[in-house]
Amino acid sequence: MTIHPDRTPPASGRFHPGTDGAISRRPLPRETIRHVLDSDRRREVVRCVLAAGDPIAVRTLVGRLADAEQDPTVATTIHQLRQRIHTSLCETHLPLLEKHEIVRYDRDRNLVAPAANCAAFESCLEFDSLDRPIASRLE
Repeated sequence: MTIHPDRTPPASGRFHPGTDGAISRRPLPRETIRHVLDSDRRREVVRCVLAAGDPIAVRTLVGRLADAEQDPTVATTIHQLRQRIHTSLCETHLPLLEKHEIVRYDRDRNLVAPAANCAAFESCLEFDSLDRPIASRLE
């Protein structure tokens, strides 16, 4: 039997919390936090990931975002809306959140889990009556 130390661990091993995430956590710059919170979709992804605590399927995220964004007065079908949301999540939002260690995105298994900086957004996700982040939290 040959042992290959350079092989990456299986996907299931990437989603188990450990102490290394807390040690390597770097404070995010205010500009990064503002940029992340500037998008309704990214805010909702972070909310869902924080609420779940465990890995959540991309399909589940797409469904929750589609439910929140669906407007029956618009001629877009729910299927078209879900396709657009899925594309924007996989190509834009999830890679950005992963880059800043807010979520871990397993493309092979289509799972999203909290990363080292995710908990830092709990206090930032309180909103005023106009659904805007409370500015005092970001100053």
